[in-house]
Formats: sequence, C-alpha cells, structure tokens
Amino acid sequence: MTDVDKLIVEQLVPFREKVLDIVKDKHPYVYSFANTIFEGRKSMVGLQVTENGQVVGEYTFHLAGIHIESVDTGKLDSGVNHPFLGMVKPYGVLEKRVIEKVVTDTSIADDLRSALLSYLPDITIRFLR
Repeated sequence: MTDVDKLIVEQLVPFREKVLDIVKDKHPYVYSFANTIFEGRKSMVGLQVTENGQVVGEYTFHLAGIHIESVDTGKLDSGVNHPFLGMVKPYGVLEKRVIEKVVTDTSIADDLRSALLSYLPDITIRFLR
C-alpha cells in the first residue's frame, strides 16, 4: 500500500465519517434528507489524487446510502443512481497536499460550512463517460 493509499484509506475515509457525524449532530435535517435520497442505493464515486498535476492515485468509493462501505485502490470508477438525474458518474480530482491539509483541519468541527467552503476552489469535479 502506497503512502497515498494510506492517506485515502486510513485518514480520508475516517475523516469523512467524522464529518458525517458532525452533520448528523449539528444539522440533522440535512443529514436525514441526504441519507433518505440515497438510502438503499449502492453507488460508487471516484477520486483521482494528483501531486504537482501528475496522477498519483485513483480510488473508487463504494457507498451504501451516503456512507463509504469500501474503497478500491488503483481503480477510477463511479456510478451514482440519482433519483432525479438517473445514472451519473462523478469523480473528484484533488491535490495530495490539499487532502493532507483537510484531514488535519480541526476547524471543521467548529464551523463546518466555512471550512468546507474554503476547500471548494481546490476540488475539480469531472464525470466519466
């Protein structure tokens, strides 16, 4: 397992679950709405990690509702069965340094909205064909 794989599997995935717990506690209506929309649906979302613009890792997150069930390393695939849009295939592109910064950001617990908005410019969303 590479250092990027460890960053994603051992740090980013648990961090995401922590963020979902924060949303569930502080914004239960948002959590409930999102979970209800995707409940009972198996989806996949991809992530491509870059370092200085070069791809250093590709990941497929298997979701059960809005929670990550498992991660495939070395594979970029996606397929979200959206209730209104049908099948969409999104994946994110993030620099490794941004992910390293995100998973250590303690301000997320205090002000989730501001913290997440500060990272949006660093995220590129693309779609597979």
